Amino acid sequence: MTKTKHRYTSVKDSIDSDRNSGFKNTAYAVAELIDNSIQAGLRAKQKICLVDLIVVTEKSSINGKNIDRISNIIVSDNAEGMDEDTLGIALSKGKSINKSEKGYGKMGRYGFGLYMSSISQCRRTDIFTWQKDMMLKSWLDIDEIIDSEDDTTEYVPVEKIDNLPDDLKDIIDYKNHNFGTIVKWSKLDKSNWKTAEGLFRNLENEIGRMYRYFIDDGKVKISYKHFKKIGNKFKLEQESAVRANDPLYLMKNTTCPAPWDKKPGFTEAEPEIIKLNINGEQKEIKIKFAISKEEMRGIEEAGGGKPHGKHAAKNVGVSIIRSGRELELNSSWDNPSDPRERWVGAEIHFEGEKEIDNLLRVTNNKQYARALKYIDVKKEAEDLDMNIPAYLNYLQDTDFERYLVTDISQKIKKRLSTLLSSIREWRKDKGPKKPITGSAEDITSKAREARTKKTDADKKNENLDKKKKLDIMIERLTAGGMDQETAVSFAKMNIERNISTIITSEPISSSPVFFDIRIVEGQYQIIINKEHPAYLDFFNIVEKESDNKSVDEPSSDRAIKLMLSSWASLEDEAASNQDEYASYLKDIRLRWGQIFRDLLIKKN
Repeated sequence: MTKTKHRYTSVKDSIDSDRNSGFKNTAYAVAELIDNSIQAGLRAKQKICLVDLIVVTEKSSINGKNIDRISNIIVSDNAEGMDEDTLGIALSKGKSINKSEKGYGKMGRYGFGLYMSSISQCRRTDIFTWQKDMMLKSWLDIDEIIDSEDDTTEYVPVEKIDNLPDDLKDIIDYKNHNFGTIVKWSKLDKSNWKTAEGLFRNLENEIGRMYRYFIDDGKVKISYKHFKKIGNKFKLEQESAVRANDPLYLMKNTTCPAPWDKKPGFTEAEPEIIKLNINGEQKEIKIKFAISKEEMRGIEEAGGGKPHGKHAAKNVGVSIIRSGRELELNSSWDNPSDPRERWVGAEIHFEGEKEIDNLLRVTNNKQYARALKYIDVKKEAEDLDMNIPAYLNYLQDTDFERYLVTDISQKIKKRLSTLLSSIREWRKDKGPKKPITGSAEDITSKAREARTKKTDADKKNENLDKKKKLDIMIERLTAGGMDQETAVSFAKMNIERNISTIITSEPISSSPVFFDIRIVEGQYQIIINKEHPAYLDFFNIVEKESDNKSVDEPSSDRAIKLMLSSWASLEDEAASNQDEYASYLKDIRLRWGQIFRDLLIKKN
């Protein structure tokens, strides 16, 4: 067999396309460097793996203004360092020393991390690594590779050096560590954030969430440092530890606003353990669930408007955890229209092994597990003219991998729905201690009395004496079909209770309105049209049903009357304020009654 001179791939030819490798943002690219540091630290059995995320800013002229912009992003660690061969592998494309590793913290497998993450953000990457008395340097410069006239620049360079460059010696305390690695990004041209403040704000949210388990158990400490370069000097502007950002709110000392930064805001529910048989090997996926404490939610979820509630709203989703590190916060199971979703959480845990990675379709940049998402089983079954059990049996026989991820999806959806249901029940129990009671007329009258801004009708009603009010009310009641004796008795009772609103049912001939509003001398009368199809179809039924209930019991009759009363108040306020749309409200009421009538006629 004759070998040609041609390679299967050329860095020079592919590097431009490689730069568009699909990292979500700079935080996820930086995470690849942190992955390497953590893995090296755990492999070296470091008591605490120290990772420094360093940002250097310099004055830059932008549109005639001198602005502090990021010139370097640096990740430094105290891990095991690298020898010549390992350094060459680390910066090459598609090679990895971690492919055979398994277990907690063993995140690498694909061999794309350092190379792909670096070129996705910058045009120059420098690596410095040392083991006791030996220090090595390597680099990747995109411009050097593209501009070179031969292919020698496509090979990873490795050089022995005596010491770090002066700029790094000034900002990194490397002498206290016998082992370590520094990755420096410069000529940044694709970073999402240009200022140190913007970068750290977003990094703490993303990095703190990705590595929360490592931070929480004390095995890893990630520190953020911001140096401002002034001439040849470096001034430390900020230094702080990256805190855990926990979407399940089970951890302490997190980014959640007080008081829930120091204590768990959720309670862990019973987990779901899924046993998998993949090619004869037993694998396990664990799904954790959590629900917020009542104290955190507050009565009627009032906590949602507080800082911790807004924090929880940004963490809605199912967190997918691979080997202790979050890949993504998946929102496919969520209902964006339900604000209660912030009060429940779920996490999917699995190890970074080839079989599970393939099943769940983990991407080589470790940002997604594409198979893990909500699957609408009902729709998929209907598309094949099957019921759900038949469809699942079909999947089990024809596409077992699809069956497994569908089973996971269903279990998550079912448990989240159960947790949300418990919140709904809690709301019923924890609602207002004193429910609104009384008749619709009573409630409406009290609401009018409580207004801070009185309408013209309110003012007239307040000025009427009891005799005048009584006469007006009797007149209205008898006009509605009530006999004189009953009307007098009923009116006297209402006057004693200070009722100023009467809701009656009577025919309104030759009118399509469902209800009419009359305001005479400050007294409201809402008349429900007995000749409207809506009255015949249902309102007379709910009126009769309410006859057997007390005024303090919930009833459809009262709910409808309150709805109509609120509209009457709207018209009254518009008329009193001389709003230009006051007449339109009456027209709308008329037109609505007309459409309502036509729909019911067509139905019948």
